[in-house]
Amino acid sequence: MDTIALNDIARLNLSLTVVFLAIFQEGSVSRAARRLSLSQSALSGSLGRLRAITQDPLFVRRHGGMEPTP
Repeated sequence: MDTIALNDIARLNLSLTVVFLAIFQEGSVSRAARRLSLSQSALSGSLGRLRAITQDPLFVRRHGGMEPTP
């Protein structure tokens, strides 16, 4: 995996960090979206931006929810 460039880190913002933490804690995009009062589509879009910035899937779908990548 390539290292994250400094300009990519600058693209992170607090709302993307909140999205990451909500998915991590809830283990589900749907539950995280409800918790943050966002649509599932909006939350998925934010996750897509995080994945592009980090060049990592961050979470993978497993039976029973989303699991963080190593």
